[in-house]
This record gives sequence, structure tokens and C-alpha cells, in this order.
Amino acid sequence: MMLTCLRPSLLPVRAGVVAMSVVCSVLLSSSAFAQSSGPMTMTKQTITLDGANAMTTAALARAKELGLAEVIAVYDEAEILKALVSMDGARITSVNFALDKAWTSARRQAATQDLFDTFSAAPPVMMQSFLKQPRLTLLGGGLPITVNGQVIGGIGASGGTIPQDIEVANAGLAAFHP
Repeated sequence: MMLTCLRPSLLPVRAGVVAMSVVCSVLLSSSAFAQSSGPMTMTKQTITLDGANAMTTAALARAKELGLAEVIAVYDEAEILKALVSMDGARITSVNFALDKAWTSARRQAATQDLFDTFSAAPPVMMQSFLKQPRLTLLGGGLPITVNGQVIGGIGASGGTIPQDIEVANAGLAAFHP
């Protein structure tokens, strides 16, 4: 980046010109415009399709044990849907709920039940504002997928009661081995 500042002695004296020369002096001496010594990168973990499939398989097994017809969704950290399974007999509305639970957990980096608990203690306007955002939900059954303290996605389950959905999602999460 190149900045050109005129010397005040070459310009008519006006408040704006003096201010401009001061701003240019500050900007040019700032380290904010210093060139980087090299590329800056960061390593990110992500969930693989095999990982997402292992989670949905375990979640489905738990749902069958409980006698539920569940929908399980898994998103990665980039908001890409990695897996979506709908058991025979699952309600159509459970699809969107499972998707929203998984997405919310990944984006907010928290369990959806924890978000509900937090917002239910806050002034009502906060919960109303939160729920106006597309795809966000406070329905329990969404869990973040974490590796070394970094959220790499979310899993959501829907089709039972909130405690059952949480149990099914936890079974899926337990099958994830980074």
C-alpha cells in the first residue's frame, strides 16, 4: 500500500490541510501498514464423511433401542451438510428440526439445550431476537463436535422428546473418534 502525503509547507494553510498532514504522519508511522514477512495460514480440523457416517450409524442404533423414528443431521465447520439420515416413519418436520439443531450447534459452538437454558434466563427480547435469525433453534438435541477445543461441526437429532433427542445425539457424538 502506498500513501502520498503533501508537505504542509507546499499547501495553503487551512485546518483541513494541517489535519491531513497529521493523519498521514500517523498512518505512515503505524505498524498496521507494515508488510507481512510471509503468508499467514492456519490449520483447521474438519469432519470427514466417514466420521459423519459413524456418528449417524451410532445415533440410529440408539434411536432403534429407544423405539424412536429419528432424523439425524451432521454439518461440518464450513456449514456443509455431511450426513442426513431419516428413519422409516420419521416425521417430515423432524428433518428441518434436525438440520437446524446441527447447524445451530456448529455455528454457536454450543449444545442447543445449553443455549435454551441461557436464553430462558435472559430478558424475553433476547430470545425473540435470537429466534428471528434464520436456521437458529433452541430445541435441545443439537451438539457441537469438538476436536482439541475447536468446534468442527454439529450433530442434531429430532423425532423424540427433547431428552430422547439429546440422548440420540450424544450416542452419535460418542462414536466420533478424531
